[in-house]
Amino acid sequence: MAAQDIVFGVRPIFRLTLALYFAAAAARGAAGQVVRGNVVDGGTSAPLYGALVIAYDSAGARVAGTTSNDSGRYALRLPAAGHFKVRAERIGYLSGAPVPFDVAAGETVVRDLRAASAVVVLPTDTVMAEARCVVRPTEGAKTATLWEEARKVLYASQLTERDRLVHAIRRRWWRTLDGTSLIIRKDSIKIDSVTLVHPFETPVSPEELAKHGYGVLNEMHDSALAGPDADVLLSDAFARTHCFQVRLDADKHKGQVGLAFEPARSVHFPEVTGVLWLDSASARLRSVEFRHTNLYPEVAPFRYGGRMDFDELPGGVWIVRRWYIRLPVVANGPTGGGGGVEMRYMGGTPHVARFHEEGGEVLSAQVGTAAPPP
Repeated sequence: MAAQDIVFGVRPIFRLTLALYFAAAAARGAAGQVVRGNVVDGGTSAPLYGALVIAYDSAGARVAGTTSNDSGRYALRLPAAGHFKVRAERIGYLSGAPVPFDVAAGETVVRDLRAASAVVVLPTDTVMAEARCVVRPTEGAKTATLWEEARKVLYASQLTERDRLVHAIRRRWWRTLDGTSLIIRKDSIKIDSVTLVHPFETPVSPEELAKHGYGVLNEMHDSALAGPDADVLLSDAFARTHCFQVRLDADKHKGQVGLAFEPARSVHFPEVTGVLWLDSASARLRSVEFRHTNLYPEVAPFRYGGRMDFDELPGGVWIVRRWYIRLPVVANGPTGGGGGVEMRYMGGTPHVARFHEEGGEVLSAQVGTAAPPP
């Protein structure tokens, strides 16, 4: 008898058993896999509020994350069954070893975590600064320390946006600045009440930026430049196409230490260079400054670019408190419309006709209650 005959010849009672089995399996899959537990301070054993809890797969890739609640509890839903590791992290403190575990389909695993209590020390002496620019920040001893702390804040801000934890009063602005004096010629302001989600968002994927650069089309289909948001800065595409180096600036960034980044390859499309500035004492990421490269020689490089300022709210909740991006409009004379990068020659000498600036700031913020752990 053929295999097909065997399948269609199954007795009714066996077909019912199979149906119940697959229904139960589907229910387990819908429930998903969960790791949960408590987070305590490694020094005092007290419950730790606002700690980052991150799960990694067997390849070391981050697959889930959350923050511990006011009782020190956490819960993470995992994408599949398998082998994982989970770790509690605190901004400004060294990270301990991750705790390994295996989880079956639909299973809930309990793993209690102790967050390290040793304070991280950032390089603050010019002698300690990396002499070379290393591709991937984790490849250098000093850059790895800076990147580890900057990464925590960037990821914490992502969690805030994903979980829609913060309700805020926000002010946004759109400005046209004089191309020579930077005097504001037009200024439009909007104040609204919103749940913070991506106050500063890059419109294309990190992989697309790595392949084609930071020149994009905006919603009006004008040529524009994209800035690197938290998603881009945390991506593997950004790490492999940029090199990193310790930067100090006692004049403009006193009490801070920077992790500078720049393109690691020679390309002909717009790229980005910039610095992530961390507080030397607390190791908290304070701001990210950036500007574009491979633009027009008529544009003074330090008159355009963008910035994000980070701030911590109660419970380890991080937000982008203030942000802006300024783009040049280069032409042989004043141009109409369009807020992006625009090049127009009509026989005259190219120059910056104006700058377009878009930004915003959080005027007040209230942290809401996160969804209960699964």
